[in-house]
Amino acid sequence: MPAHTETNVRLPHCALDALAAVASHRGTSRDETLRQLLAEHVEAQQKLDPDDRLTHISTVLRYPPPPRWRNDPRHDTPVRLRAPAALLERARSVSLTLPGQHERAHSDYQSRRLTDAVMTAIARTEPFTDDFLTGLLPLLRHRAALGLWRLTTAVTSTTPERILLTEAEHLRINMAWLDEAPPHDSRTAEQRHLLLTAEALEEEEAWHSPERFRAAARLARHLLTGPDAKTGEQLLHTQGEEWHEQYQDALHAQDPAATSEETTGYDWTGRGGTAVWRAHRRVDLQDFEDWLISREDTNTKRTMPRPGWLLRTPATWHAHAPASRGPLPEPYATWVAEGRALAFPHSSRQAVWPLLRCPGTGWEPVQASSH
Repeated sequence: MPAHTETNVRLPHCALDALAAVASHRGTSRDETLRQLLAEHVEAQQKLDPDDRLTHISTVLRYPPPPRWRNDPRHDTPVRLRAPAALLERARSVSLTLPGQHERAHSDYQSRRLTDAVMTAIARTEPFTDDFLTGLLPLLRHRAALGLWRLTTAVTSTTPERILLTEAEHLRINMAWLDEAPPHDSRTAEQRHLLLTAEALEEEEAWHSPERFRAAARLARHLLTGPDAKTGEQLLHTQGEEWHEQYQDALHAQDPAATSEETTGYDWTGRGGTAVWRAHRRVDLQDFEDWLISREDTNTKRTMPRPGWLLRTPATWHAHAPASRGPLPEPYATWVAEGRALAFPHSSRQAVWPLLRCPGTGWEPVQASSH
């Protein structure tokens, strides 16, 4: 039996009561019950398409919220979780992460993948609710949860975000009317960068705050309660014409009162502008990686617009991305393990740098004397 790794998750009291009910029914300890539920949940989710995996509504709404101040009371309880490390990692891999969330980040931006797995695992077996969750559809498919989140980001978008997203939408509309692809001139590169940056902002670089999660809760109560809750979930999952109309209406709403029932008096433009910067930066890094892999020997300089650095590389040093996906093939994996080269993710592959072109064999790592 593999050794257990010990960690903990924080659960609302209603989820703890449901877990206790399952443990009583099965006649097992809380520890063992939690391991069983998590293993059953992971096995079921891994069989599904990623869009159709389940998440608990509390994950999308960041409920219970973390305390804003040190002395504020908490509304959740730490629960010890002892399970094989492989099971915990699989549980995280099938859980929901919202755009902009990370494992280690400011509390507003933290992902709670293991908490999501535990909450979803319990709810699939023993539904639970409390004053906040009452009436809400408890389980959503991942694509529906992300559809709800994108509506939330539209409702709460700041001026820098609206400018970028509106420009991208106008470009998409104009390009749709063209009978053929636009000419390959300087505007084409600018258009590509604009569209990729808007996509990165929508899918990767959202900002987070308590107000955004409150807005998500308001939308959830509109779309995911009552007899039409399943219909609302399907609308969010399909993300068809009706969903896009709601998204555009929310994005272009000019009256704050139309999008927020509660106003904090705080302007979140700083976080919105930073998210736009991060989206530009993400695209800049993708372009840099493409350049590093495909550049000619005479092209040794590149300016990174953010933060404005001029980068130089020796003419003979190149990066290479093997065609295979997954783990690096040999001999690249050995070179990286021995510290003779660096690996970095590129698209859906791994790239290796710095390498020298070697006639006959393809590539070889740069020797120490070449540094």
